Amino acid sequence: MIGDRIAVTGGAGFIGSNLINKLIERKHEVLSLDNLFVGKRESVPDGCHFHEVDVLSRDARVLLRKFEPDVVIHLAAVHYIPYCNANPERTFEVNVMGTRNILESCEPDLFFFASSAAVYPNLNIPLGEELSGPIDIYGKTKLIGEDLVKLHRSRHFIGRFFNVYGSNDLNPHLIPEIVDQIKRGLREIALGNLTPKRDYIHVDDVTDAIIALLNSDKYGTYNIGTGIEHSVLDIIRMISEDIGEDIRIIQDKERLRKVERESLAADNERLRSAIGWQPRVNFKDGICKLIRS
Repeated sequence: MIGDRIAVTGGAGFIGSNLINKLIERKHEVLSLDNLFVGKRESVPDGCHFHEVDVLSRDARVLLRKFEPDVVIHLAAVHYIPYCNANPERTFEVNVMGTRNILESCEPDLFFFASSAAVYPNLNIPLGEELSGPIDIYGKTKLIGEDLVKLHRSRHFIGRFFNVYGSNDLNPHLIPEIVDQIKRGLREIALGNLTPKRDYIHVDDVTDAIIALLNSDKYGTYNIGTGIEHSVLDIIRMISEDIGEDIRIIQDKERLRKVERESLAADNERLRSAIGWQPRVNFKDGICKLIRS
């Protein structure tokens, strides 16, 4: 079962800040580490111990050893795909060597590693945890990170996140870009690839899954996704129906990815069977709530 003292790397980021809110509500003592490369200090919830520190640093090791966490939740990573592709050395350094540094820093009872659906091959089927075959540098670093966790920790959880969306997303991902343009009153919006389908999962469902796993003894690797895909065109249609206005898409060549998957959906049966988890947030409801917030 989850312990009282929990350390979260990447705690000032999108998933980290949402997760820490829930941990504090549950009366856990939380240490948050983040170098604020993407994360924002103002996103860090009140009530946790925050330190601006890099996961590659000796300071991170010292802080973790001093805190003596029962659980480490390692979310910190370089993960925005265009940045990763443009900076492969930095991506490897943070995602692989940073993970190794955190693993060697302390001896928690449980370790949770945030992996990604990017570890999967380019297949047009629901993807099960037995598969791997990344097609980009980000996915490759995450798969190496998984192997490091398996080598260092017997009591571990690896969560392969699919496309997470929700409040406080700090990277220029697809959904924040669409929401930002719509909220600025634009009805002609610039986007890149339009046909690829993705499995979008709300950050509340992701954080609930993390907490539920940590409160179980079902160690291992799990997909955290809905199993349902939506294309960019599907998203625009949903928003258009909700606001009662037509939205015109302008395809921006600068936003087009040279290597793009046409499909990415989770087979989440392992997670459902292990802990009885299922996503609660309907995708259209979640998107439209962001538009109105």
